Amino acid sequence: MDWRPSGISPFRVSIPQALDGPVEVRSEHSVLRMAVVERSHTKQLHEAWDAPGVYILLDRPTPEGTWGAYVGKAAPSTLSKRLVSHLRNRDHWYRALLVRRDTEDPFHTSQVGWLEGRLYDVFAQAELVQLNNGNRPQDHTMHLDDQLSMNEFLPPILSALHLIGHPLTSPTPTRRSRVKTGRVASVPERSHTFPSPSPAFDSDRGQEAKSRPQVTMLDLMNAGLLRPETRLQSTSRSHLAEATLCGDGRIRYDDSVYDAPSAAGRAVTGYHVNGWRFWGIETDQGIRDLASVRGEFERQDW
Repeated sequence: MDWRPSGISPFRVSIPQALDGPVEVRSEHSVLRMAVVERSHTKQLHEAWDAPGVYILLDRPTPEGTWGAYVGKAAPSTLSKRLVSHLRNRDHWYRALLVRRDTEDPFHTSQVGWLEGRLYDVFAQAELVQLNNGNRPQDHTMHLDDQLSMNEFLPPILSALHLIGHPLTSPTPTRRSRVKTGRVASVPERSHTFPSPSPAFDSDRGQEAKSRPQVTMLDLMNAGLLRPETRLQSTSRSHLAEATLCGDGRIRYDDSVYDAPSAAGRAVTGYHVNGWRFWGIETDQGIRDLASVRGEFERQDW
């Protein structure tokens, strides 16, 4: 396969509409091994995938670029067995990305559980992803040092998703790469911990900034959908936080004031997030994210 050299971001790669068998994806991350598996090829998996790990069931992307994902884990079961079970109980996915450790010391249960929950949080905040999980996976408690080490597995996994046509954000138009026939693909490492929006991408809006006028928090307040001093809560269980909506539409968090939801979200997580999905308000039905409030505003004929 051809791919864009390391250091060019974001990148998009065209792949065949159908593969003739499971395709192994190798990363520069020496202890990680991944495989792309068509639904119809599930039972062709090599015995090496009779191992614990995490998997992502993928729905076909829509014309708008959005796609569904279900994040799961195989521990103490194995990836091959879990994937076979999903042939019966889940009919929406067409491909899966499997992730395991490529050493004699496989992932243990706590590592698999933590990585499953971490991927869920990343997808929950990604603009193009629609999660099919009913609830957030409950991961096991790990020492902070172990969590930092496990965090290093995220970039190659997200890069692999880009490689097979499932980006998390709308990329800047680039020349599409070609994929030749072959059994092994290499995934270039990304220099940052998580994928960042491209310069033309407005992370607070969740789409190309030039596509339509930008809605602000102040617009929602002027429309009566939000009120000053409303308490905002994070929707991520990995990053529990509270903030306050100021009278001018800005957000106050931890004694600092931020102009937009994504800036306030980044202050919590330390990396780029879609602030409209990261922050929510409390309702009788539970936490409602700001993206749905903005959607209500956009559906009105002002």
